[in-house]
Amino acid sequence: MPEENIIGDADIGIISMVHKKEVDMAAAFLPVFHEMDNLVNWSTSLDESNWVVMMKRPSESATGSGLLAPFDSTVWILILISLIAIGPTIYIIIIIRAKLCKGDEVLTAVVPLDNCIWFVYGALMKQGSTLAPMADSTRLLFATWWIFITILTSFYTANLTAFLTLSRFTLPIDGPKDLTKNKAGWIAHKGSALEYVVQNDKDYEYLNKTVKDGRGRFLEMPDLDMFTLVKNKKLSLLRERRSVEYWMFRDYMIKTEDNVPENERCTFVVTPKSFMVHGIAFAYPKDSDLGRFFDPLFQSLVEAGIVKHLLKQGLPPTEICPLNLRSTERQLRNGDLFTTYMVVVVGFISAIVAFVGEVFYTTMKRCSAGNKTEISDIDWTGNLGYKKSQLFPPSYSSLMQQQHGFGKHQNINGRDYLVINSKPGDPQLIPVRAPSSFLFQYSA
Repeated sequence: MPEENIIGDADIGIISMVHKKEVDMAAAFLPVFHEMDNLVNWSTSLDESNWVVMMKRPSESATGSGLLAPFDSTVWILILISLIAIGPTIYIIIIIRAKLCKGDEVLTAVVPLDNCIWFVYGALMKQGSTLAPMADSTRLLFATWWIFITILTSFYTANLTAFLTLSRFTLPIDGPKDLTKNKAGWIAHKGSALEYVVQNDKDYEYLNKTVKDGRGRFLEMPDLDMFTLVKNKKLSLLRERRSVEYWMFRDYMIKTEDNVPENERCTFVVTPKSFMVHGIAFAYPKDSDLGRFFDPLFQSLVEAGIVKHLLKQGLPPTEICPLNLRSTERQLRNGDLFTTYMVVVVGFISAIVAFVGEVFYTTMKRCSAGNKTEISDIDWTGNLGYKKSQLFPPSYSSLMQQQHGFGKHQNINGRDYLVINSKPGDPQLIPVRAPSSFLFQYSA
């Protein structure tokens, strides 16, 4: 057994022991890197090693949840832009047509802007409209929007049904590059093939940067401890697929024996695609003759499928904890309805804000109307401080005086009369009434 369980180079590790002829051969599935061809000789390729990212299975799919899942963010942004722009666009087209078609009663009919905007949102909810456009161009505009909404809602309804019915699942991470984008932490075995390529291959420089800033670590510990870190610390493990499948199957069987519910047995999940593939083989010293004895036998074992069979020994023939669990039941979770709750909350908050604005506007309007009547009057000795002309309606006598332009007051038998000589020699007596009670007028 090597003192350091790492691949190494000319000075340390397994390659160093073979290169220095401390051993006759390395009987292990070593990754074949042709940069080491000057140090050792490789045997016939025995198989391929596929590297994947393993993580704790997320509770929700990366495509989203609830009402927003059927469309991606780009589609939602375009829909929002169309909702904002289509109302003013229809109004502008109607205004241009009205200016170009002056003299025609039908073609110059203009639909108000607020009605155009309300029509757009009403059509989105598949509601009818009280608008009855008379011009053919306006009708075509309205019909075009109806057709667009019909197609859009049909696609949305179908995709939403499929999303809530099928247990399709996508991961937030498809490979190591997503780890760097999401600034997620990851771990791998010290001395593995991955550490060698990260340190020596420029194609994996992005992983080397994460190692330098502490988000990526190469640890020397057993696989079981690695899985514990992935489960508890929510780290991602970069490992060979065979090793990952073995430990995932072992974890699944332990939970099965403990009678854990079926939907909780697959704690971990791996990315469907491999991010690194390399051959595996044995290694001989440079001047060793063992290759011509072993390689023909290895070739026969590979061609007969015996090597691949032994590598999968102890694993089931089916995929272990696949990405899509193919569950027959799909119950709605509270997270699926989160967007619905947000719509209700935002709607109520908007209504409350509008209500406060209406109350504030009405109060300010009343205050401004009251300020107009509060005028000082030095001739009025009452307590209210208003002019007589604002508190009492004009008397009948004053109206007659204003109308005829003449007349005088006269007291006859204790009552006041207005004497009007509308015709010479034929005076008219009009009784003068006392001022009526206070009259207040308010406007809201």
